Amino acid sequence: MSKIFAKKQVLFFGLLIALAAAVYVNWYYTKPVTEIDNGPQTETTEAENLGEAQYVNAENSSYFDAATLKRTQAHADAQSALQTVIDSADADAESKKEAVEDLEELSKNIKLEADIENLITAKSGGKCLVTLGDSAEVVLEKGTLSDQLAIQIKEIIVNKTEISAEKITLVEVK
Repeated sequence: MSKIFAKKQVLFFGLLIALAAAVYVNWYYTKPVTEIDNGPQTETTEAENLGEAQYVNAENSSYFDAATLKRTQAHADAQSALQTVIDSADADAESKKEAVEDLEELSKNIKLEADIENLITAKSGGKCLVTLGDSAEVVLEKGTLSDQLAIQIKEIIVNKTEISAEKITLVEVK
């Protein structure tokens, strides 16, 4: 009984020392630092700035950023709705089958949009946004659209998808 009691005491004191060391290290790295700027003394905490958001280039939030975010949210909403039908116990087999097919089609379109955007960006050197469905809409950065690029974009979309050239719309952001 004495050996068990001694082992528990050693373990307890070891954990107590580890806890004390952790508290000291925490205090050491978050203690207030006094700064003198040839004026009044200010006290700051080094940990104050940890996790704060920093706006690096706020002017860069453009049409493309907002449109990409909206498109991503729409895709997520559609995936969620389809997944709800698939997981639903009340849905019949036919509805579940259609939801699975629609989800596969949506996933295919998301991948195709990303692939086509990468190819168009490589060709044009500017930003672009592609939306696929029964037709294709391509939004290009201002100053990048030319007749030659329009032909190349239509070729890319026709080769990657089953959409005909007549159903492709090209728009340049103003």
